[in-house]
Amino acid sequence: MTRRLHTVRRHRDPCAHVLVLHGGQQRSTEPTSWRQLSVLRSRLFASAVARAGAPHRIDVSFLRYARRGWNDGAPVRDARWALETVRAEHPGLPVGLLGYSMGGRVALHLADGVETVVTAAAWVDEADLSVLRPPASGRVLLLHGSEDQMTAAEGSRLAAERLRGLGADARARTDLADTHGMMRHRAAWHRLASAHLVEVLTGSTCAAEGRGAD
Repeated sequence: MTRRLHTVRRHRDPCAHVLVLHGGQQRSTEPTSWRQLSVLRSRLFASAVARAGAPHRIDVSFLRYARRGWNDGAPVRDARWALETVRAEHPGLPVGLLGYSMGGRVALHLADGVETVVTAAAWVDEADLSVLRPPASGRVLLLHGSEDQMTAAEGSRLAAERLRGLGADARARTDLADTHGMMRHRAAWHRLASAHLVEVLTGSTCAAEGRGAD
């Protein structure tokens, strides 16, 4: 299995790009699959961002890692490749990351190389905190259900605190009663993630002009 970058929404003249990163497991050499729950859940986030970003000509792509596991940071390397691919096609285009579960961990590791980051039910280890750096805009949104039993909401709060200590505008939203799948309040989660990405990515780029997608 090789890493693959899939197009969710593409415009003729994009103003910005969002790369969506799915979850996984701590250690696994199993190839990723569209049938895996973390991949399916992340696709719902990607579709929501694509709908919200369409009037603003925001492209959206979805990365499938080569392997399912974290495996000492292998998905970070896959995501760096995806970012390089996006930038080679559209140099200078502002890029945001949206990461779900393990994808949130990946996004936080790469925050200093993009415009903004949104995480959803992020897996955050204590060891991750020391490597966190703010994105270019300084703005990060961390979403986490209060009833998540798989990844702790405290990790998102600690990551936000660490980033604020570095001067970032980092907010953790952990008050909605939801589990790791974030399906009970999915409309609210999708709206929060999409609104943040649209606001930040269009703040210093071209405004919506009603151009359609290809």
